[in-house]
Amino acid sequence: MERSESLVARPLVVGANHRSSSLAMRDRLFVEDADIPGFLNRLRAKGIDNAVLLSTCDRVEVLALHSDPRIAAASILACFADLLGGNDFMLESQCYTFVDNRAVEQIFAVSASLDSQIIGEPQILGQVKVAHRIARENGMVGSELEALMQAAYGAAKRVR
Repeated sequence: MERSESLVARPLVVGANHRSSSLAMRDRLFVEDADIPGFLNRLRAKGIDNAVLLSTCDRVEVLALHSDPRIAAASILACFADLLGGNDFMLESQCYTFVDNRAVEQIFAVSASLDSQIIGEPQILGQVKVAHRIARENGMVGSELEALMQAAYGAAKRVR
């Protein structure tokens, strides 16, 4: 049986970084490593079961796979709004959503430290790997997302 086009998991990235949002917004969205499992559980409760949350001083991004990126993006933004106490005023204007090839480009650029305030920052890849490990330990990384993350690590290695 062939999978219908609507059931194919598509990559998406929803987040805020140093170019899209204010430092104050990023501070409010920041999630400590110890709190990431709770955030991932909120995503799972909204139907997103394949996701990594990267939360650093420069960015807060959810990298996910979902059959309907529009619905997934709205769910991710709702989880971000929860971090703001339910107040999503200005949230959408300071966040971005990338889908399909553009999402993959973002994952690769972040992993390779090409989308940073300081290009080539070596600790970025380490932060991505920690976020990936936490998501994997919490059952949020399926085989397709794992393959995408491994490809991003390979690209980062080539860039370095």
